[in-house]
Amino acid sequence: MDTSKLLKLLSKDINQSAGHNQRTAQETIAAMHPRRVVALAWAASTAAALQAPRISTPATQRQPTKRLRVATLEPPTTKKPLRLKIKSPEPAQDFVKPDGTLDVIPFSAQAEYELKPRQRVVGLAYISTLAAVVASARIPSFFRLLGLQYAAFSAFEYCFHRWCMHAKYGTVCDKIFSRWNRLHVQHHLDTNPDMTMVDGYNWKGIRFNYLTSRLSVVIGSSVSYLLVKALRLDLPFWPTPLVSWLLAMYHGILWNKLHTDSHDLQETLTWGDGVKYVKNVPTGNRYARWLLTNHIGHHAINGVGNYNIVFPGPDHLAGTFYQLKT
Repeated sequence: MDTSKLLKLLSKDINQSAGHNQRTAQETIAAMHPRRVVALAWAASTAAALQAPRISTPATQRQPTKRLRVATLEPPTTKKPLRLKIKSPEPAQDFVKPDGTLDVIPFSAQAEYELKPRQRVVGLAYISTLAAVVASARIPSFFRLLGLQYAAFSAFEYCFHRWCMHAKYGTVCDKIFSRWNRLHVQHHLDTNPDMTMVDGYNWKGIRFNYLTSRLSVVIGSSVSYLLVKALRLDLPFWPTPLVSWLLAMYHGILWNKLHTDSHDLQETLTWGDGVKYVKNVPTGNRYARWLLTNHIGHHAINGVGNYNIVFPGPDHLAGTFYQLKT
């Protein structure tokens, strides 16, 4: 069948169907002959294929009205407010070994020290924090006693080191504590500028013996008991010797390790009357490096400061703390 004749027949059927307003589009298509419906669909598809293709316009994405901020690793352009530095400068990374410990000998040969500015502010913060911990009734008694014992140990450490081990010759402290004074002064004389020891040094000046640890327990417990009674604190006495003993053991083990390492002696000493060198004590951290630099400074300034060795605080309060030069 010719296409023109087919279109005429289809238009005739549509015109006839349009005259009946009551029929819907579905009824009109259903009234057609099936062959004519197929022919109509074929003609429509052919006409659509012969049309010129349209040029599609790409869809434009809607731009956000608000600029979003993204995370960045770059530092901010605004300057940070000036804050008081409460810690000493860290030793240069050139003197820190891969395991985190301080390379004492080359560091000691080049380190220079100076009085820390505004150090009494740090000392006041130290004593205020301890006082708040000890006086707080919300904190468990064990930790309050721990804070009280820390204050007692750090004060004892400072006072004994400054006025007994560095007592001037002929004074009352020198006569009473001559044993420790002579030993400690000899230790300073036996120490080279790079913290190594001279040949024939007295090894007893390196470590804390058991007598020192026992004295620490007795003095710490006594001071704690007197402070509890004087300040009328609701703290029991029975845990006090236990807390004091724990701090004394911590003090002896850590110091015998750090002091031995500070003079590059490692495990060359074996002690029968004191806490032995414990190799597994972790010293590759910032706290241990700070303690080492603090004691190296004590030798570098000829014993006029840095008297605290394990429990810092009173040095800052008394204005005798020397830090690395910046």
